Amino acid sequence: MSAPKNPFLGPQPYRASDSDRFFGRETVTQRLVNRILAHPCLTLFGPSGAGKSSVMQAGVIPLLEEAHEFRTVRIDGWLAGEAPLARLVRTMHAELELGPPPEQAGTAEALDTALELASQRSDRPVLIYLDQLEQLFLPGRDVEATGALLKGLDALARKPVRGLQLVLAMREDYLGRFRDRVRGRRELLEQGFRLGPLTVGEMVKVSCRLATEKGLPSQPWSEQEVRALMRQVRMAGQSEQDDDAEVQAAFAQIVCRALWDERARGQAVEPVAAEPMVHRYLEATLDALGSDKKRAARRLLEQHLIASDGSRTLLTEQEARAELPPEHADEVLTHLEAAAVLHAEQHQGSRYFELGHDWLARKVFELKQQRIERESAQRQRRREAAERRRLIILASVAAGVAVLMTLLLIWALTEQAHAKRAKTDAENAKQEADKQARDARGLALMTGARDLQGRGYTAMATKLLLEVPAPEQARWWTQLAHDFLKEPIPEVTFQGASPLQVAAFSPDGQRVAAASQEGTAWVWRVDGTGTPVVLTGHVGRVGSIEFSPDGRWVVTASRDATVRVWRADGTGTPVVLQGYEDTVHSARFSPDGQWLVTASADMSVQVRRADGTGKPVLLAGHEASVLSARFSPDGRRVVTTSFDGTARVWRADGKGSPVVLKGHTRPVSSAEFSPDGLWVVTASEDKTARVWKADGKGSPVVLKGHEGDVYSARFSPDGLWVVTASEDKTARVWKADGTGLPVVLGGHEAPVSSAGFSPDGRWVVTASSDGTARVWKADGMIPPRVLKGHQGWVQDARFSPDGQRILTASRDGTLKVWRAGEPELPVVFQRPGEGVWSARFSPDGQRVVTAGTDGAARVWTADGTGILAVLDEHAGSVSSAAFSPDGHQVVTVSKDGSARVWRADGTGLPVVMRGDPLRPIGSAEFSPDGQSVLTTRWFGGAPQVWRADGSGTPRVLGDDEAHSARFSRDGQWVVTASGRTPKVLRADGTGTPVVLLGHGGDVSSAEFSPDGQWVVTASQDKTARVWKADGTGTPVVLKGHGGAVFSAGFSPDGQWVVTASQDKTARVWKADGTGTPVVLKGHLDRVASAGFSPDGRQVVTASEDRTARVWRADGTGTPLVLQGCESEVASAEFSPAGNQVLTVCTDAQAQLWPLEVSELQRRLRAVNKDCLPPDVRRSYLDETEEQARSGYAECERVQGRDPLVTPPPTLRLLP
Repeated sequence: MSAPKNPFLGPQPYRASDSDRFFGRETVTQRLVNRILAHPCLTLFGPSGAGKSSVMQAGVIPLLEEAHEFRTVRIDGWLAGEAPLARLVRTMHAELELGPPPEQAGTAEALDTALELASQRSDRPVLIYLDQLEQLFLPGRDVEATGALLKGLDALARKPVRGLQLVLAMREDYLGRFRDRVRGRRELLEQGFRLGPLTVGEMVKVSCRLATEKGLPSQPWSEQEVRALMRQVRMAGQSEQDDDAEVQAAFAQIVCRALWDERARGQAVEPVAAEPMVHRYLEATLDALGSDKKRAARRLLEQHLIASDGSRTLLTEQEARAELPPEHADEVLTHLEAAAVLHAEQHQGSRYFELGHDWLARKVFELKQQRIERESAQRQRRREAAERRRLIILASVAAGVAVLMTLLLIWALTEQAHAKRAKTDAENAKQEADKQARDARGLALMTGARDLQGRGYTAMATKLLLEVPAPEQARWWTQLAHDFLKEPIPEVTFQGASPLQVAAFSPDGQRVAAASQEGTAWVWRVDGTGTPVVLTGHVGRVGSIEFSPDGRWVVTASRDATVRVWRADGTGTPVVLQGYEDTVHSARFSPDGQWLVTASADMSVQVRRADGTGKPVLLAGHEASVLSARFSPDGRRVVTTSFDGTARVWRADGKGSPVVLKGHTRPVSSAEFSPDGLWVVTASEDKTARVWKADGKGSPVVLKGHEGDVYSARFSPDGLWVVTASEDKTARVWKADGTGLPVVLGGHEAPVSSAGFSPDGRWVVTASSDGTARVWKADGMIPPRVLKGHQGWVQDARFSPDGQRILTASRDGTLKVWRAGEPELPVVFQRPGEGVWSARFSPDGQRVVTAGTDGAARVWTADGTGILAVLDEHAGSVSSAAFSPDGHQVVTVSKDGSARVWRADGTGLPVVMRGDPLRPIGSAEFSPDGQSVLTTRWFGGAPQVWRADGSGTPRVLGDDEAHSARFSRDGQWVVTASGRTPKVLRADGTGTPVVLLGHGGDVSSAEFSPDGQWVVTASQDKTARVWKADGTGTPVVLKGHGGAVFSAGFSPDGQWVVTASQDKTARVWKADGTGTPVVLKGHLDRVASAGFSPDGRQVVTASEDRTARVWRADGTGTPLVLQGCESEVASAEFSPAGNQVLTVCTDAQAQLWPLEVSELQRRLRAVNKDCLPPDVRRSYLDETEEQARSGYAECERVQGRDPLVTPPPTLRLLP
């Protein structure tokens, strides 16, 4: 008799050998195969556990090998100590049988050679499948080695080699980091494929089929009971009754495997509960580790991954490793993650862990309680034994009454003390219980907020974050607030009653209108207040809506064969324009608002008075449905497009013959005039757009390159550019004259339905059926801002007339209004088209001065809302700018070789300090009293001290050059850094310098302690040194960095030193060199600078990994990661109050980050005016139905709106 064979694998991917039982993914497998064959490189991504590896190995690869004779190169994981490019080359040699790899396998030449050998060996196509690429972006991985692999892959993708296909697979939470690393390598980014988990309904069918067809013996499972089981393992927040809810794949496999085993043993005949199965699975997983590692794993789970109420908590990987024995850490974490007991998520360059399911948390909590009870019982037994011994001793010595009385007195006093202690302990226990309950609620809310944000619903996530109690004490709160505020968040969401088709701004931008599939239109105030105007009357889908030029009227066109003109305020009766025999596709006002032009499926175009009087002008000639019609800028002509493949330009009065624009080979979907009315651009299903002279003369400019239908084409405001939107998932920006190559705006995962320019022509907004809109620089030079949050196709997206807002309309029935500018955080100090080289706070923290690439310094309000003064007389870009100690003046240094002292308010003329033309001024700072300025020079030369008012001759300090110089706190001394020898000199130029000898490499920085008695220097020799400023004694050598030390600075009390190093760490040392330094570790690249907060309790670091981080100076806790730069962070400093951080990026941008919880709360409240719907409140705030509806209604009233009678069922729609 054959041994039982369980057909369910558990939490591990299917392999090629499992392809015979890999069910339920046939359609997506074929789609993925088609995409792979169509493109040389494809990025495959999806959430953890979605089945990417299984689909590839059990579905795609066998199909490619069988149907297309592919040879496969597969890498499933990336070892930390192995160069990834060398790994790829060696794997190609092994799996393609190319012979031994070269000794220098990690080079581009070795990769080229391997590909050439593969081509010579066989003409069969090759698939290179690289899985789990996210491992290359984990902390500690070699950035340069990863870069070499990505460069090699880019070269492969560019090669004109037939039959070479690349598939790069990773978890979607690492997709942003991947895109950052391959920016500019379009071939690696252009094609993406998202694979989501199976749904409840899909998993039910798969499970029943597997149990029946592939299990030995066969087990017939009923869909009804399996559906109940699968609903128990659905994703958090998804409807229990919805078969489209996604399942947690690992746990679905776990419970199915457990159910099959139990039924094979004759158990579990009745309907089953999933939770006990998961509990037993956890116990088996821990047992498999062995006794020592099991104890370590249990301690990690019980003490650090559940809260006091049994809910899940988060733990960084660094913290997890610190809690495990070093010799067991890797094995324990890998084992628990592979078994799906731990779930890992990427976060700001590192990872955090949480228990994979609430059931696991409950079981861990149960184990913890059992352990606590056992330990308590043991303690009680020890106490009882001790008490018995005490009583025996008391009885034996109770010989006399006096002794007995004494003992009784002692006992009474002891009991009194015990009672008092017990009362205190009870009070403390209550406070601790309250705190733990508050902490548990906060953790649950933050976990829910992170979950919503990860699924694209950041607006709702901000509302949950505001519900967290005592956020100042919640470890992750500040980081989450920064993460949310960095994302585009809609200002307000308007709810329609059915899928929305089109939307429009009023001419003044103060109102928005949208029309729906079921025939209703709405007009809302753009700020979200008040009650919407509801325009009802159409009995078919409304496909067009527009405000009149004066904003007083709205025109709609409908499938019910009518056009209606409504008062925008909803008063009165609409003008109903009839006389059409089929759908009216569009209706547009003339520039003066007196006329309308309509396009109908009955092949007619009509020009009519907007008030409905008079007879329409009929423009007849199209031979099929007319799809669009609009006026020229002067209102004298009309351009139309038709399913007949032509566009036509007519006189609006109907006189004369139309100009027929003929050349497209498929229907023409849209057309519009250029701003000057001389040109027309058309978009067609023949995959082209065309630019024609409006008079029809000459040949059109053919804009060719799209690989699918072109849905729309729009001119830029200056008429020099055209933007097109296409079925091929791209938009493209073309020169209107057809010269040059288009800018391809690629990134959408589904067709792009519309694209349009901002009023200034610098930006483009696109809408897509992938559920997002995106805002792009028209030149395509930076990544787009992705507007996420819709739960269905985005049909339309457009800028407001002033360019400050964006409107999106979706099939999910909502209209969203977004800020067109940068997200709420960080605050950016930069004018359009200008860069910033440096930024510094004023002494009172109320202003910021920036040094600009355009030759001007600017004084801003510290919140970035306004410019107070422009200091503009330099002939070259300004490299640095800083305030005087009293904040009344600013000193600037320019690449024109001069420094200048200005009044901070911009009045008056600056004092000009000009050095030797051959050795221009390179840096400048004020003396502590503000009366002098200290400068250094490029290309050699000693530092100089100038009178800030420009009087007198500058004093030259010493004879040696210096690349940096700093005043002491009293202004009497200057310390310089040059070569390997820092020096201390008198600021008045007298006396002999103190030479500080000892460094074995160039000195990067030097500065005084706050009391002026000490100097700290940083050097390329991997050390920092603390010297007596008078040069006496032996310096304290701060040694331990593994690379050059770039900066070193004292704490405000002078007791500590912080250093920044090439070894990717900062360190906090006692200034006297005693003790062990605190190592601030987490950056992924060199740390350029580090500095203390004004109170000395925090440190801010700036790194080439594109982040700044705020750490506790004692090294405890998790750092706050400030990630806003697209390039390295050059500097970071605290504001004088310590409540903000100012960073400067090497790509010439300055950014401000608030740190105070109260300020972050204010921004979270202000950024979005939506209210949490009742179903979200029930799911995440644990409210009753009545509480949820009441809370929602009160929020709507606070926002100045009437609550919806039937709020939208949000969670049911969340993917």
